[in-house]
Amino acid sequence: MKKRMLILSSCLFAVCLFLTGCMHTTKEGVSNSDKSVKIGVLLPLSGGASSYGEEMMMVLKHKNAMLKNPAELHFEDSKCTASDAVSGFQKLVDLKSVDAILGGFCSSETLAIEPLLEQNNLVAISGTSSSPEIEGKSQNMMTLSYSDNVIAEAMAKHLAGSKNIAIITEQNDYNIALKNSLENLLGDKIIANEVFEKDAKDMRNIIEKVKQSSPDVLILNPNIGDTTTTLITQLAESKDYFKNIKLVSQETYVADSSRVGVEDLVEGMVLFAAPTLSDSRVDSFIASLPSSVDNLGVFYSATAHDALENLVRAVQDSRLNNTLVLDELRNGPLSGLVVKGKDFAGKNFVQGIEAGKFVVTKGKAVSQK
Repeated sequence: MKKRMLILSSCLFAVCLFLTGCMHTTKEGVSNSDKSVKIGVLLPLSGGASSYGEEMMMVLKHKNAMLKNPAELHFEDSKCTASDAVSGFQKLVDLKSVDAILGGFCSSETLAIEPLLEQNNLVAISGTSSSPEIEGKSQNMMTLSYSDNVIAEAMAKHLAGSKNIAIITEQNDYNIALKNSLENLLGDKIIANEVFEKDAKDMRNIIEKVKQSSPDVLILNPNIGDTTTTLITQLAESKDYFKNIKLVSQETYVADSSRVGVEDLVEGMVLFAAPTLSDSRVDSFIASLPSSVDNLGVFYSATAHDALENLVRAVQDSRLNNTLVLDELRNGPLSGLVVKGKDFAGKNFVQGIEAGKFVVTKGKAVSQK
């Protein structure tokens, strides 16, 4: 009898050890599977792009509340600059001990934190960064956006029959990358190629230089934020000149609020940006968001949803499976509204995202499906 009890006790002890191992108990005696997931979020919460950062924060908080096991979200103000992104990253790592990073928001932020990811054994997913320079960087850095190369290719195709093209660009990683792509694709068709300083307040000298080149097409390439409005407003001061010139731009002028007061000038303006999403799940999520989320747009609201969903799932699965978070993200299809069923295929950009085309009509950016 004693022998049978001893065998039974040994078996029970072995089972307990097995279950304990499966639950990945920490030194503090708390199961890893029971610990909340900590996500560090880098967003521009001050500066010219703050309205977009604040709206994305609302989207992320809303999505997080929908999760079965909500994560701890820790926000840092990255201000759409490389230095502030690095500072925010270090705070999230050193003070909050986050499990993963959602960000950066701007490409300059994403490129700045990329070298720090492997050093700290962390992964990051951006829902918005689109600079082609991201491709080929650390596998720990991923983005759910399209690449600016996709936008440049769509613009070049649209302008295939055009000559005498001028470009006005803001000195910023995202915009310079798009400019470089356009230069490669348009070549000698570009007759004026002007760059203004980041966050500049006066672009009138550059506008005059463009006028002197007598372009048939003008590509406006400012960053999101205050310079978007400043550039188009100062361009409107020469409305009689530019009203006969074809205007083309990117994501920054899709929001109708970015073109208020210059409706006559921008009528017919062609925009290449995030694609239009036609999906009842997307519609349902967008309808559930606070009404104050009105500039971020459907696509980036949806990619914010997907970035958080996939990061939280990857951290949770890595604990259950005793695997790396990176492997969970890269070794299988993603979930969500935009990227469901898609993967990275060894790239930094999620594959299969195409450009959307819009035409400004009676004050509205109308999708050209």
